[in-house]
Amino acid sequence: MTDIIFHKSSKYIDDDIDYYASDTRDKHGAVKPSKDIKSYTLDSINFDNDTELPSLYFPFQKESIDRIYLGISFPLYANNWGAEFLRYLMYVIKRDGAVIFPVYAERQGVEKNYWSRSILEVAFQSRQKWWGMSNIWAENDGVMSMRIGKKEPKVRNSTFTYFIDKKLPEFYRNNDFDNLKTEINNHNENLRLSAVVEKIILDNHGRNKKINLVVVSDNTLLGMELACSDYMNIKSTKVYSNINNNIDAKQEYLPEQINDYYNHVATTLNENFFVSKHNVVLIDQKYFNQELSDHIIANALNNLDKDGFIILVNRHLENNYKSSDYSHTVGTKLKDGYDIPHYSDLIFEELKIENTNRDSAVKVIHKKDNA
Repeated sequence: MTDIIFHKSSKYIDDDIDYYASDTRDKHGAVKPSKDIKSYTLDSINFDNDTELPSLYFPFQKESIDRIYLGISFPLYANNWGAEFLRYLMYVIKRDGAVIFPVYAERQGVEKNYWSRSILEVAFQSRQKWWGMSNIWAENDGVMSMRIGKKEPKVRNSTFTYFIDKKLPEFYRNNDFDNLKTEINNHNENLRLSAVVEKIILDNHGRNKKINLVVVSDNTLLGMELACSDYMNIKSTKVYSNINNNIDAKQEYLPEQINDYYNHVATTLNENFFVSKHNVVLIDQKYFNQELSDHIIANALNNLDKDGFIILVNRHLENNYKSSDYSHTVGTKLKDGYDIPHYSDLIFEELKIENTNRDSAVKVIHKKDNA
């Protein structure tokens, strides 16, 4: 039997495997992995499958793996990127195989923007109506598996789809591993940050309010992924990037259905480019110029609706605005005296440290608090 497991990094391997292999959690061996299970990591730049700890972006053959485990450290969020990642894994496993991964209790799942049982079933069963036996099985406490039904799941709008279907095979065909490393770093950042931003917007505006979103970023994928979300009501997305940023290079990642709601503008960024009211303005971590950032933040605040807010990912920027903090890992609002729970003891400790020092937290600046 061919079993493989995905980790956030090598640091979490033992913790991840023990989650499934422990007799305490899996007394009947329902999901216990084989002893020779092979580990792959999200941050690996080894693209040879025979090496130790290769990249999980290795181009696996269709129907080649018996069971794929996602470690408890693996950042799988309940958004379009996460749904498309799961759909891709369904092609990798054999017809009688399974994708096995942790799901959270309903309240914890919502809190972190992680998968819970109800969210999973809505995304892959009720909404997609697979035929035959249920493709989602509850294996034991905190673990579920997905198996192949008779009908393939619907493709969701996400930048991950083009990457995994088109760009990844192209990089391997051309042995273009330098550009592949850059692309993987962009997608790894995108999978996390898009989920955190989505959670902040949902916490403050809910699912139904029409959102006019502005993204100030040279990370082209971020604005695209947010525009793709099925979980928010994005009316329009405007992305402003440095004038030297090659906009056209990433345009192929944008699903055709999203084009009418998406606009990407190259600008010097020191212009007053906010010309209409917006609900949410995201300023990412690319901008370390304090004077320019002060200008962008003040300009953004002035053009926000009264219930609007700025999401400031770059905590290196100094400012005196009243704000709240969110975790950069799970998108949960940080509160003094409240430790965010997590299945991984290692990540739980990291979240406690983040809550204490807030050095890497995402800042949310509401207009109503700074009028």
